[in-house]
Amino acid sequence: MGERVVPVPEVAVKRPFRPVRWLPGGHLQTVVPSVLGTPGEPEARRVVVEVEAASDATSGAGATAPAPARGGSSVEVLISETDVRPVRGTVLTVHGLGGSARKGDSLHTAAQALARGWHVARLNLRNCGGTEALASTLYNAGQSDDIGVVLRALEEEGLPRPFGVISFSLGANQVLLHASEAGSGVGADAIVAVNPPVDLAAANRAIRRPDNVLYHLNYTRSLCRLLDRIRAVREVPGPAPEWWRIRTVRRFDELYTVPDAGHPDVNTYYAAASSGPHLGRVTVPTLVLSAADDPIVRLESFDRYRTDRGHPVRFEHPRSGGHCGYWHRGQPRAWAPTRALDFLQGSSGSSTPS
Repeated sequence: MGERVVPVPEVAVKRPFRPVRWLPGGHLQTVVPSVLGTPGEPEARRVVVEVEAASDATSGAGATAPAPARGGSSVEVLISETDVRPVRGTVLTVHGLGGSARKGDSLHTAAQALARGWHVARLNLRNCGGTEALASTLYNAGQSDDIGVVLRALEEEGLPRPFGVISFSLGANQVLLHASEAGSGVGADAIVAVNPPVDLAAANRAIRRPDNVLYHLNYTRSLCRLLDRIRAVREVPGPAPEWWRIRTVRRFDELYTVPDAGHPDVNTYYAAASSGPHLGRVTVPTLVLSAADDPIVRLESFDRYRTDRGHPVRFEHPRSGGHCGYWHRGQPRAWAPTRALDFLQGSSGSSTPS
């Protein structure tokens, strides 16, 4: 029997992105929105979800080498309920590298979703957002099973459907990888992936470009600081994470991520954790939203993976927006959550939002 494939309705972009005039170009759209104010954190109840039982097995997708025996791993989900009636459903947010459920993209999305009548579940991926003590592994981009476990936990919590997932950057690639692996068994009813690096090797080459040196150093420094916080609660093999010596994300992955995930080398890890080659297997309405001027996830990285018209996966590439920036001329300023919620509501048959 073939997999259930849900066609994507043609949802018009009623509110196209118009960048504020003082933020022209991909670099400004990437950097400036990340330092501007974000909505306050909504009241939420905390749910801890076990995503990996204690085992001697590795947790990365495609892992090929055994890892030492270790304890289980859990992630944190922060659930907020809307006061708007009727309730439209539930949105799960998934942040990117260096992010958390308590930072920009997740908070902007939560604020807009709650105002529109969605319950919101904000996921902190392994070790992120102050959850270093919950996991016995490092985070890696191939932990796609975590998304499925969390979606099942939302079902068990009794949260209303439809379930929409709004994800960003490396977290968005992880969500797409889960959707492609799960096929008709995916727990989400619709997905939005904002600026996903669907080809991790291509994204790594892009971030090493001279004009991206500040992003690269920032990501590397962020990873090293995270590893320092993890080592405060448990042992992690490898040298001291001194960012000025490690210098690149690839080198960090070689030293820490790859051996922890059980891959033989970094190229194998990047190939196994890239969602691009598998997008054709996604069966639910999915929007891949990525700006043409993104300096990190370059437009050509999608070329080999584009789906045919009518397939559940569709692509949109605004001319500007940078990497997860999209600072809009109108209100609300954070446009990516606006577009994502429009897509979810159109895909689920909800009425057009105001």
